[in-house]
Amino acid sequence: MSGKMEGDLLDFGQAYRKAADYCAIQDRCTSEIQLKLRTWNIDRSYFSPIIDKLTNEGFLDEKRFAINYTGGKFRIKGWGKLKIAAGLRARSVPATLIREALTTINNDEYTFFLETLLKKKLEQLGGDTFTNRQKAAYFAASRGFESTFIALHLHDTQIFDL
Repeated sequence: MSGKMEGDLLDFGQAYRKAADYCAIQDRCTSEIQLKLRTWNIDRSYFSPIIDKLTNEGFLDEKRFAINYTGGKFRIKGWGKLKIAAGLRARSVPATLIREALTTINNDEYTFFLETLLKKKLEQLGGDTFTNRQKAAYFAASRGFESTFIALHLHDTQIFDL
């Protein structure tokens, strides 16, 4: 037992160590840290100094977060750029960092992934018909791929010889 009562405020050192441990688990953005600090019983006057110290000591880096978030959501979740950008905006990542992070996605990998996604969806739907192409396009759009990019690759009949 720590001796701290549930309602006790954490001092600056305790709050910083807790926030640093939270950041050490995985990359975080400033808004995630602010949200977590609010949920812990921490004096609000510590928020800014804690975030500044986390940033100065390398625990918190918005650019690193944006790049890692982008790569992970693309490679692991299979999200398109629109959905990734929306996720970053929801975390209050600056637009310049979002644009920079999205450029880290390899265009050839992005194209290959979309083409594979569309082909698998068409096969799953039972063939290459107009209705199935529409459904595949809606599916890819729901994954965050750009509609013009989808249309460009969906109508490339060489890809979809089923």
